[in-house]
Amino acid sequence: MTILVAVKKNNRVFLGSDSLSASGSTVLPDLKDRWKIIKLEHGYMASSGYSLLENIIGHLIATNHKIMKNTFSSRNDVFSFCLELYAELKKNYNLVDPGKETFGQMYNHFVLATASSIYAISSNLDVMEHERYVAKGAGTDYALGCLYGVYDLIDDGPQLVRIALEAACKFNVYCRGPLHIIEVKQSTSKRQAKDTIEKDPVHKSRAKNVKVQAKISTSGNKKKTGKS
Repeated sequence: MTILVAVKKNNRVFLGSDSLSASGSTVLPDLKDRWKIIKLEHGYMASSGYSLLENIIGHLIATNHKIMKNTFSSRNDVFSFCLELYAELKKNYNLVDPGKETFGQMYNHFVLATASSIYAISSNLDVMEHERYVAKGAGTDYALGCLYGVYDLIDDGPQLVRIALEAACKFNVYCRGPLHIIEVKQSTSKRQAKDTIEKDPVHKSRAKNVKVQAKISTSGNKKKTGKS
C-alpha cells in the first residue's frame, strides 16, 4: 500500500513516496510522522510493504549496526547490504523461515538512492540499478507510464517525481498523499529525511500546472511546444 519513485535528472537524484498506512482494510490516518523514506548513513531507503521492516531498519540504525556502514557504491554493495539484512532478520528477529523459500524473502520492496545512483530491491533480494527512474509498490504501472511520457520533456526532477506519485494516487486505491519528496545530496548529514523538496498537507493533482518545453521537428522545421 505504497508508491515509491526515484528519478535521476541532470546529475541530481530525487526520491519520493506517498504516506498511506493501513492495517488490513483499515486506513490509519492519524499516525505521527508517517515517513516511508529512511535516512541511512550513505543514502536513503524507502520501503513498500510491512512497516515492521522499517522498524527493524530503524533499530539497526539506532544501535549503530555495522550493516549501516555500507556505502552503496555499486549494485554489488547494495546486494551485500540485502544479504546482511536478510541474515540479521533470521538471526535476531526470527521473522524469516528459510525452509519455505528457495531464495531469500523479505516480503517488502525497496528503493534505495544515493547522490549518484538509484536502485530497486525486490522482495526476493534481487537488486537492479536504474539509469533514469524507477517506481516500486502499488500504482507502479501508472507511475512508470507517466515517467516514460514526460521524462524527456521536463527538466525539473522534483516535478517528475511529483507527477509520477500523483498518477499512482489518482488511479490506485492503495496510494494516498500527502507526498514526501527529497533530494539526495552527497553532503547530507545523518538527520532524518525531513529536508523536503515537497511536503503536501493534502494530496491534490497539480500536473495541469506543469510547464513543458520540447523541440519537435515538423517538415524539417523545429518548433517549440506551448504549455500543457
